[in-house]
Amino acid sequence: MQKFRAVLAASTVSVAALAGMVATAPSAAAATSLCGSSYGYVGKHAMTKVSGKEGPRTGGYVYVYYSAKTKKNCAISKPVPQLRGKAWGLGVGLHSPTYKDGGSDGYARGQVYTRWAGPVYVKSPHACITVTGDMNTGTPGHLRAHYEVLKKGVHCD
Repeated sequence: MQKFRAVLAASTVSVAALAGMVATAPSAAAATSLCGSSYGYVGKHAMTKVSGKEGPRTGGYVYVYYSAKTKKNCAISKPVPQLRGKAWGLGVGLHSPTYKDGGSDGYARGQVYTRWAGPVYVKSPHACITVTGDMNTGTPGHLRAHYEVLKKGVHCD
């Protein structure tokens, strides 16, 4: 019986380790499919509620990636799973004050992203960047909540 428990315990640890690897895979997959294969995950920034009474405190995230090959950062904004299908007006932006360069998506008139915004890129070797993102829930005529993030001087190389 002890041998069986040892085998069962080892199997449980192996399954848990495999589950951990699967749980981290989406970040890498998102970078490969949306930013490009040379981009690696750098970090994420929460879009928190700034107005409205409904919905979670964190509505989504801006995910940031970097490519040493291109010397560019890439960003994508996405709602949290609880708000998928309920979010609209997603926006994302990157800016490098040092290189006077940047990109944004979702802020132009007529663009009402609901699943994600981006990818946007900024060339930023050896420089800090500014990351921004926002989103809404409800409908344009009946806004339920608005979420934002603005992080200046982050992901310094």
